[in-house]
Amino acid sequence: MEAAAVPAWLDANDIRWVKTEGVSLDGLVIGKHIGTPKFTKCLPRGNAITELVLGYDLAGTPYLAWWDEWRADALGDIYQQPDLATLVVAPDRPRTANVICDFVDASGTAIPSCPRGVLKRVLAQLTDRGFAAKAAFEIEAMLFAEPIETARRKHFQGLTPMSTDVPIGYLQHNSRQQLAFLDVVLARLEALGIPVEGWHDEAAPAQFEINLDPADPITSCDHVVRAKQVMREVAMEQGRAVTFMAKPSAEYGNGLHVHHSLTRNGEPVFYAPDGAMSDTTRHWLGGLMASAGSTTSFLCPTINSYRRMVGFAAAPTVASWGEDNKSASLRVLSIEPKAARIENRVAGGDANPYLVLAATLASGLAGLDANTALPPPLAVTGWGLPPDGYPHLPKTITSAADALEADTGLAAVLDPAFVRYWMNTRRWEWLMFHTTGGDPMAEAVTTWELDRYFELV
Repeated sequence: MEAAAVPAWLDANDIRWVKTEGVSLDGLVIGKHIGTPKFTKCLPRGNAITELVLGYDLAGTPYLAWWDEWRADALGDIYQQPDLATLVVAPDRPRTANVICDFVDASGTAIPSCPRGVLKRVLAQLTDRGFAAKAAFEIEAMLFAEPIETARRKHFQGLTPMSTDVPIGYLQHNSRQQLAFLDVVLARLEALGIPVEGWHDEAAPAQFEINLDPADPITSCDHVVRAKQVMREVAMEQGRAVTFMAKPSAEYGNGLHVHHSLTRNGEPVFYAPDGAMSDTTRHWLGGLMASAGSTTSFLCPTINSYRRMVGFAAAPTVASWGEDNKSASLRVLSIEPKAARIENRVAGGDANPYLVLAATLASGLAGLDANTALPPPLAVTGWGLPPDGYPHLPKTITSAADALEADTGLAAVLDPAFVRYWMNTRRWEWLMFHTTGGDPMAEAVTTWELDRYFELV
C-alpha cells in the first residue's frame, strides 16, 4: 500500500487507532497506539520512540556499558517506520489496525541493530547472488491453567499444565484440553492473514506446537512475531499463562525450528533426488556447519537457552547435519523438489525469529563466498556422543559469544558493527545473571531465569 492510500484505507475500515509493532533485540514487541491523524501525518518515517527500545535488556536495564555508533551521545529518539504491506485490521479490538515497523533514524536511514533490518540486509545480498528464499517456523509453547498474575506470584513455579502431566507427545486428549485456547488463537491468526499448516500436542506437559505455512523470509518472521503476541493476548483474556521460554521446567524445552529453501531461476537449489548435492548446496550447507557455533549466539540468546541443550531431550547438542535426521542440528530434506529444504533445529523458543533467520541465511552465504567444504553427515543418533570427533555446540551464552567473535566470515555478511553490539548484549546478559541474583552453580532452572524470561521472551 502506498502512503497516499492510507487515509482512505483507514476511513474505509473505520480505524481510529493504529498499533505500531517494532521488535527489540530480545524479540519484545515494542510500540504505541497512535491516533489515525497522527499516524498519517508521520508517514513515511513514522512515529518517534526512545532509542532505549534497542538499548536495554529484558529487565529494563540500559546497556550503558556498551554504546554503539548509531546511538546518540545524549539519549534521544529513533523512529518506527511502518511497513504498510503489514497494515491490517485488528481482529481483537474495534476500530484498531496493527502495523509492523522498522527502526530508522531521523533521516529515515535504517538503524543497524534493528532485527528486521538485519534480515533485510542479508536478503539483499541473497538477491544480489540470484537466489530467492522461503522459510517456515514451528512455534513451540507451553500453556498453564493459572492466570498470569497468579503465575507471577508463584515465580512461575508449580504451575498446572493444560495437559496430562506426563512427557508424551501427540496425545489428542491433550489437544482437547488446549482447544478452547487454540480455537481463538487460530481464528485470530486467520483474521491477520497468517496461514497455519497444523498444530498438535507436544512432548512436554503443557506443550503444543503450531506450524506456520512457508512464506518469504520477512513475512515468515512477521507471522511468528504476531502469532506469539496473539497467544499471549488470548492467554491473558482466558485467565491462562503461556510461555515460549526455552526451558521453564525439567521436561523437554520449547524450540523454534526454522525451515528454509532456496531457488535460483525458479529451480529448487537443495533438490538432490539421487543424493548427489550440487556444489552450491554443499558450500551453503558447509557454511551452516562452519558457523554452527557462532550462530548459536542468535539461536540461543539467553542464559536459560542452554538448559535446553542437553542430550536425549530433543534439542541438538552437536554441530551436525543429516538427511532426515531429527537428532542432527541441521536436518536436510532433499529428495522432493517442492519440499527440498534445510531445517535448523537449534533455536530455542526464546529466540528472535528475524535474527534466527538472518544468522542462518548469512552463514549459508558465507559458505558460498568461501567455498566451504561440507563434512560427512551424521550417520547415528546425535546425543551422548563424545566431543572427540563430534564438535559440540556451545554450552553457555558466553562461549557462543566467543565463537561469534571469532567468525569473521559470518560477521562480514551480517555487518561487523551489529555483530559487535549483539555480542556485547549477550555478555551483558551473563553479567546480569551473575550480579543480580542468578545462581551460576545451579544445574536446574533457577527462579532468576523464570522471573526474567517466562513472560517476556
